[in-house]
Amino acid sequence: MNARREDGTLVAVVSSAPLVGEALAASMEALAEVRWFPSGRGDTAGLLNSLRPDAVVVDSEDEARAATPFARTSRVPLVYVLLEERKVRFLRNGGWEEPPKPDLSPEGIRNLLVGRLFGRERTG
Repeated sequence: MNARREDGTLVAVVSSAPLVGEALAASMEALAEVRWFPSGRGDTAGLLNSLRPDAVVVDSEDEARAATPFARTSRVPLVYVLLEERKVRFLRNGGWEEPPKPDLSPEGIRNLLVGRLFGRERTG
């Protein structure tokens, strides 16, 4: 199986819940290849450096902290989903921002990623 879609867009989801990855994969089916990796396995930075995804989604503070250097260096979108708090954050200009009306649905996260991957919103 190829690691990337024909268009080359790859989103890594590092999450404690496989359903997060599955739901996002279904939502982004025509846009990107979504790969889920279980959180808490250690060396997330090494995983991301080896995989070189175009965007990263995490759902824990530890994974967000581990993914931040990769996202900053590679200038790729990093989305942090806080399921219990019903919030979503994204890394921009070296800090975390929250959209004014967070949408934690797979489509809402997809839209946030699409804006940063393909739209005028750039990571930086």
